Amino acid sequence: MNITASDPSGMTARGTLTINVRQQMRNKSFVLINTPVEVRTKYSDSEGDPKREERYRFDHDPYFFDNSMGIIGDSGLWRSSPYSSFPYSGVYVANFQGRDNPKGDDRFDVYRKWSRNNLSSMTFHVHRKPIALFSARLTGGWLQITDSSYDLDHITASNKGLMDWQWQYKKTEGQVWTDGYPPAQLPSSDQYDIRLRVRDVDGENGVGVWSDWSQQTVGAAGNLPPVALFTVEPSIVSYRKATTITDKSFDPDNDPLDVYNWTVIKDGWQQVWSHWGGAAVPPNIAAFGVGTYQLTLQVHDNRGLWSQPYSQTVQVINHPPAAAFNMPAEVYRDTVISLENLTPDPDEDGDPLIYGWNARINNSGYYYASGNRYPSMTIRDLIARNGISQQQAISEGWEMRLTASDGSLSSNATRLFTVKNHIPTAEINGSSVVYQYDSKTYYGIDADEDSSDAGSLQYYWKVTHSDGATRMYNTRNINVEFQDKGIYTLEHWVVDQVGGKSNIAALKVNVNPNLPPSIILSTPAGTLSNPSIIDAELQGDPLIEWLYSDPENDPQENYRLEFFTKDGLLVNTIEDSDPSGGVRQHQVANPTFERFALFSLYARAYSKGSWSEISNEKAFIIDNPPKPGFTLTTDTGKDAAKLPIYRTDLLTIKSTATDEDIPKGDSIRYQYFLKPGSGAEGLSSTQSDFTKQFTTNGTFSLRQVVTDSLGLYRERIQNITVVNRLPVVNVTYPASTVSTSPTIVSTLTPILKWDYQDVDGDVQQRFKVRVIDLSNGRIQVQSGEQLSEAHQWQVPAGALVENVRYGVEVEAYDGFEWSKVSPKKFMMVNLLSIKGAVQHTEEWNNNRQAYNLKQSGSPESPRGYSVYWAGEKFVLQGKATGLPDTVQVTMTGGYTAELSPTGSDKTVWTGELADPSFEQLPDGPVTFTFTATNEYHTKVDRVTVTILGDWTEYYQSHRVK
Repeated sequence: MNITASDPSGMTARGTLTINVRQQMRNKSFVLINTPVEVRTKYSDSEGDPKREERYRFDHDPYFFDNSMGIIGDSGLWRSSPYSSFPYSGVYVANFQGRDNPKGDDRFDVYRKWSRNNLSSMTFHVHRKPIALFSARLTGGWLQITDSSYDLDHITASNKGLMDWQWQYKKTEGQVWTDGYPPAQLPSSDQYDIRLRVRDVDGENGVGVWSDWSQQTVGAAGNLPPVALFTVEPSIVSYRKATTITDKSFDPDNDPLDVYNWTVIKDGWQQVWSHWGGAAVPPNIAAFGVGTYQLTLQVHDNRGLWSQPYSQTVQVINHPPAAAFNMPAEVYRDTVISLENLTPDPDEDGDPLIYGWNARINNSGYYYASGNRYPSMTIRDLIARNGISQQQAISEGWEMRLTASDGSLSSNATRLFTVKNHIPTAEINGSSVVYQYDSKTYYGIDADEDSSDAGSLQYYWKVTHSDGATRMYNTRNINVEFQDKGIYTLEHWVVDQVGGKSNIAALKVNVNPNLPPSIILSTPAGTLSNPSIIDAELQGDPLIEWLYSDPENDPQENYRLEFFTKDGLLVNTIEDSDPSGGVRQHQVANPTFERFALFSLYARAYSKGSWSEISNEKAFIIDNPPKPGFTLTTDTGKDAAKLPIYRTDLLTIKSTATDEDIPKGDSIRYQYFLKPGSGAEGLSSTQSDFTKQFTTNGTFSLRQVVTDSLGLYRERIQNITVVNRLPVVNVTYPASTVSTSPTIVSTLTPILKWDYQDVDGDVQQRFKVRVIDLSNGRIQVQSGEQLSEAHQWQVPAGALVENVRYGVEVEAYDGFEWSKVSPKKFMMVNLLSIKGAVQHTEEWNNNRQAYNLKQSGSPESPRGYSVYWAGEKFVLQGKATGLPDTVQVTMTGGYTAELSPTGSDKTVWTGELADPSFEQLPDGPVTFTFTATNEYHTKVDRVTVTILGDWTEYYQSHRVK
């Protein structure tokens, strides 16, 4: 503690006091890194045993705060002493255990027990001081302050982890600081000191600790040195990530900074980067590798002053994994333990992790459990692999440890848990009311949730007779014969292999006198008013079934069945013994009873010397089912059951169904159901015969159902195939069927045409047209699928080019299927044209203009460009398209000239026409006919000019004077 005292005259005295502070740890406290701490513990033992030793475990979460500094090396492991301070930020959970010493003899070490830690755990936060950082300038008496303060633990928070700011200022020569934010205007003639400290949020109720003071100086008549200042984010960075360095240097006088002097020193000795010159910041520090870097900056203003050096430390680290997991505090040997691995994977650096799970009991060595990230296991598996006895496994001293490693660094997490034993349960399953002379089996419904014990249970029974006699059994189930009337008492319990004894289950059994049996007919189910209808073909003569019961559960020994006509006459009796006591049905031999006739029956049962009362009455009729059948014939004589038909065919469906019982008064009725291949079935007719014409194509299922008067029915299904006949299309334009002699088309957007025919009378609904370049076989243009009845399609502009042979083909759709592709027709586009022009030679055009200027003052009057003197040479030009082979010009009077192309594209043709006889051309019009010809076309253009005077006229009118 530095103490300064001053008097009004400015005299000062200073003193220093050193105070050692050790913070006492308590739950949910906040501690600064490297701050001395004191941990206090208490030990007690209900048996008064002294403490033999103690141990501590600190579980460290290094990523609770921003900018993780790393993890303590023994996080999650037991250590013999507590920490006196903590070097890394994060959240810590501390556990303390004491071990008793009931006897000072190492032979009894197994009885020395560690305490549980559920009452001794403590959670606390270790954090860093915030950092006050600001710049200050005084310009024209106005103060400009920029605050850059932050807390490394909350650098990503919107408030940077700060909750309070304390500003103070004073004149530099003054001794007393003024609290509060400096005024916006300060006299520039005075020099001021400004300082700031900030408070973080890491404390009780969100009120943390103050930073150190940050101080700047502004003002004064003279020049103040600049201030070097910068921030590094983050200051603790993964070797796989990057830092951002922001220059915040300034000059209190607002002078420009002209020189930056940077040095970056690794691990205190190796300079890895430097800079001298204009404004700059160091590159990504993490790129230089793992280490501790000191970044130092000095800046120079343009008035010749250097700042003090400003340094910050950057740590580039390989973040260790932060092992963490959850598991139940109590388990049983068969509990499937799904270990919840909470370790971030990949770790802070993006490194993938590997895991090791190990368990131990009390002070044993560790047993390997798994290497998976999310293992599932049982204690039963652990003890089986490591030779632990079932009794030994029941303990409070189990411990699970997780080790997470990135290949070079690792961390641990430990959880304590208890393995408990399920106490078995016992229950008796058996009748509580029996009859004298019954022999009953009673079952032990026993359970042990530990499957390791379920197969090794010891069973105990105690049976107390009505006369008080008892008998013991050691079997899982027992059989008891009840010879006497009265009350018997049954008791039952089990014991598992670790000595856990179940409850004692008890059952009172009342033994009653014996009673006669009873019988109830269940099949056939019918009665006289509503008899069962039995299908003679599927079932034949009836199967008789009944329900037998006896109050004492005595078995059936014999049974009797009696059958009667509808007039009450007995027609058949069946009686049979039942040695097994389990017969509950009798199949009447086939054929025994008349078909299509009503019969009734009764039954009796016999047990232990007595017949039952007569049973309920049942009735039945054995009915012959109808036999379905039909024929399918079209008006064209085809059998639709064998051959496909068309929609134009008229189909006749004729029944051939019969029933054997019709002579006895039976009758049949008809139903026909029609189902399209992908549709729902619908009723088509209830007549025996009918006709049908189809409107769609496909496969149809025709189902005939014939039902007799008693409700028996049979059905027959026949598939009917209705096919479509494809339409036929043929291209009519272009008409050429020879590719080497295509139809010549004089437009780039021709209208292609075709005719359409369909035997079924279906109209065209869609079409597809394709134009194929015969030079490469590729489709040049196509219509795509068009929804239209039109039989023509116009090629769109820009699709075709001249002088290329094309094939044209068409497909049409009749609403059911597409036609075959039409035979190709062939065409070529040729747009031959010629535009002629007749021109003067350059000399005679100059002469024409000179003559006009002399006559009228205008170069184009009175002789226009199309007026020539007789005797001039005619310059000819033709502009052509369509690649003509020749261009010929014929002049009035029979004079001709062949023009020549100026280029390979044959678009411009030139030539001349001159003859001595042209001097004799009379005044008047002269016509030039331009004729362009190629393999496919001939095109003509005419140009007319006027002859007026002869060439000598010009020279006569331009004599030299």
